[in-house]
Amino acid sequence: MSQSPTRIIPIQQETEETPTLSPAEEWNEDRKNLDRLSRAGEWSEALKILKRLSTKHKNHQIYSALAQRIWVGLKTDAPAIEVVQGLFHLLNTLGPRHELAPDICALAHLIAKHRTPDHPDRDLAIGQSQQMFSVVCDTLNVIGDDAFRIWVAANQLDQPDFYTSKVLKGLEIMVGDAWWIDHEALQRGLENSQTAS
Repeated sequence: MSQSPTRIIPIQQETEETPTLSPAEEWNEDRKNLDRLSRAGEWSEALKILKRLSTKHKNHQIYSALAQRIWVGLKTDAPAIEVVQGLFHLLNTLGPRHELAPDICALAHLIAKHRTPDHPDRDLAIGQSQQMFSVVCDTLNVIGDDAFRIWVAANQLDQPDFYTSKVLKGLEIMVGDAWWIDHEALQRGLENSQTAS
């Protein structure tokens, strides 16, 4: 009598599965967490969520997330690389011919050079800001050192208060009245800390 081959049936281990959220559910969960973190003034954690909202998801609100991400990065002590990467994303979104493109580049370069000078990604931030300038200058046909100096002066890119306020205004226009964070509280906190200094 021949024996039939023995079949081994693997034992299935019971595992506790975490339910997978749909993209819409994940978006809504991030928005709830962002609201909570914003009210608590936990800006570094709020910035992480804004970065995820502005890069991971594919919906019409990612541009508002990007604008708020950059705004929070500029208004807090976020590392330079975080702000420069946001500005890089904004430049790619708007394009190198956009009226704010030179101001975005100048602000990225200023942040890269002067914020968090001891950060390990400082050189990356500086390189990325220089790449942004290169793309805009190539697109606008600004070639050579003399042409660059004239272009900088003509666009007031040597005046940080000028181009910073232009970029901030552009970000505020992108968001409109639909802020997901308490940006007024963050601004008041900054003004209060400057008054106390």
